[in-house]
Amino acid sequence: MFFSSQRLKNLLLLCIFAAAAPMVFARPRAETKKGPPAQELVIGDQFDLQSIDPADGMLDDTQILVYNQLVEIDSQFRQTGALAESWSMSADGLTWTFYLRKNVRFHDGQGWNAQAALANFKRLDGYPGLADTSSVDTPDDYTLIFHMKKPTYNLSSNLARTMMSMVSPASINADGTLSAAVGSGPYKLAKWERNVEYVFEANDDFWGGKPNLRKITFKVITDAESRAYALESGEIDMMSGYQSLAAVKRFMNDDRFEVIKKVQNTSAIILFSNRPPLDSLAVREAIGHAIDFPSMVDRLLPGLASAPEGFFSPAYGDLVNPAVRNPPFDPARAAALLDKDGWIKGNNGIRVKNGRPLSLSLSYSAANSEDSLLAPVIQDMLKQAGIDLKLNPVEGAALDELQENKNYDLLLTGQSFIPTDDPSFNYQRGYWHSDSYYKVYTSAVLDKMIDELAVSMDVDKRRDLHWAIQKEIMDHLPVLMAYHRNSIRLAKKNVKNFDISSGCWHINRALKDVVIE
Repeated sequence: MFFSSQRLKNLLLLCIFAAAAPMVFARPRAETKKGPPAQELVIGDQFDLQSIDPADGMLDDTQILVYNQLVEIDSQFRQTGALAESWSMSADGLTWTFYLRKNVRFHDGQGWNAQAALANFKRLDGYPGLADTSSVDTPDDYTLIFHMKKPTYNLSSNLARTMMSMVSPASINADGTLSAAVGSGPYKLAKWERNVEYVFEANDDFWGGKPNLRKITFKVITDAESRAYALESGEIDMMSGYQSLAAVKRFMNDDRFEVIKKVQNTSAIILFSNRPPLDSLAVREAIGHAIDFPSMVDRLLPGLASAPEGFFSPAYGDLVNPAVRNPPFDPARAAALLDKDGWIKGNNGIRVKNGRPLSLSLSYSAANSEDSLLAPVIQDMLKQAGIDLKLNPVEGAALDELQENKNYDLLLTGQSFIPTDDPSFNYQRGYWHSDSYYKVYTSAVLDKMIDELAVSMDVDKRRDLHWAIQKEIMDHLPVLMAYHRNSIRLAKKNVKNFDISSGCWHINRALKDVVIE
C-alpha cells in the first residue's frame, strides 16, 4: 500500500482554522403550536459540505452524522466500538482481529459485513489508515484479520480517522468515487444546495438507536456576528464559540444561555524558520522568554482557550510530557540571551547586530479572530525585548503556502497532523521526521526515536518515547505552544444533552442525542 503526500496534506491537515466547529441553529417555531417542540435544528456553518465523500473533502465534523468507521473517537477522546464491536492485537503487533457489529444496514438497505468492509478497503487503498496493512482476511462474515507489514500499535487509531468511514458498496463507482452519500450513521443526507444549505434527516434504523433530532439543516453562514445576533434574538438555539470572541464574552454573563465547553485536542503554535537570525537558539529562546503566554491567553481568550501547558493538548493525557514547556516568561533572561548573542539595543530600543536590526515578521490567518487578537500583543511584548515584529495577516491558502515553502519568520498556526487519539502521526508525517511533510526541525536522533515509536508495542515504552521526542524537539525550540483551544457551544437553556467533543473533527457526533425541551 502507498500514500500520496499531496492527498495526505489535503486530508489530514488537522484543525487549522478551517477545522472550526460549526454553529448550530434551531428553526424558529410558531408560538401558537401546541404540544412538544419540533425536534429540529438548523445549523449555521462557515463552510459548505464540500463533498459527499468522507475520503475526499467532505466536511469532517458533519460527515460523522452520515457515516461510521470501524472504531470511533467518543466525546471524551477515547476509542469506542462502532462498526467493529471489539478488536485485539497480537503481542508482536503484526496481526489485528476485528469482530464486526451484526444487524447493521446502510441507508440503502444493504447489510454491513466483512465483504462490505473489503469493498471499502479496496477503495481506500493507499490512504494512511491502511498504509501498513499487507492483507486482510475474512474467515467469516463478521471477522476481519489484518496482517501488517511491520509491528503496528496504532491500527485501531488509524481506522478511527474520519476518512476511513465505511460507505455502502452499492454507492461506489468503478473509479472509486461515490454516486451518493450512503452510510450507516444516525442521519441521511436528504438535500444539498452548494454554498447554501445541506439537510439531514433521521435514520430511524440506526444501529445505535433512534436519533432524538428528526432533522438537522446546515446553512452556510460565513459571518460570526450574524450568527451571534441570531442567537440573541431567539432565532436559533445554539452556536459555536469559535471565532466569536465578543459573543462568548457577552453570553457568559447572560443567564438565558449556557456556555458548553471542553478542552479540544488541537493547539495553536508558533513555528520558527531556520533562517537568520532565527537560526540562533539564543534568539529563539529570547523570544520564548519575552512572551507571557499565560497572562495573554487568560486575559484575551477567557473561556475560549487555555494557556499552553505542554507540547500537546491535555486531551492526550499521559502522552504529554509534563516537564516539556515553553521557556517561562522572563524578560531579564530574554535580554541576557540577546546581549550574549551580540544584539545590542539601539537608540530607538530595537536591537542591532553588525548593523542589522533585529526585525522579524509574524504571519497568521487574517480570518482567525483569536490569532488576530493575540498578534499585536505578541508584537508589543517583543518590542519590549528590543525585537521589531511586523505583523503579516494573510488568507488561509496564503498561510498554507508560506508554511509549505518555509517563507516566514514566525508563523502562528494550528497544530495539525494529529487526527486521532495518538499524536504519533504529528511527528512522523507532520513536522519532526525527515520524511514528514513540513520538516520544521529534523535530526538523526529524532528520526531514530520516532521510528522506534512507530513499531513499539509496549505501552510504558511508548509513553517514554513520546516524552523523549517532545523533549528533544523543545530542547532545540523550533516551535512555541501558543494556546490550547476549547471546543465551545453557546446554547439556549432548552437545548439539552449535548456532550461536546474534545476531538475537533468529531464536534457534531452527539447531536443525535440533543433534545429540545
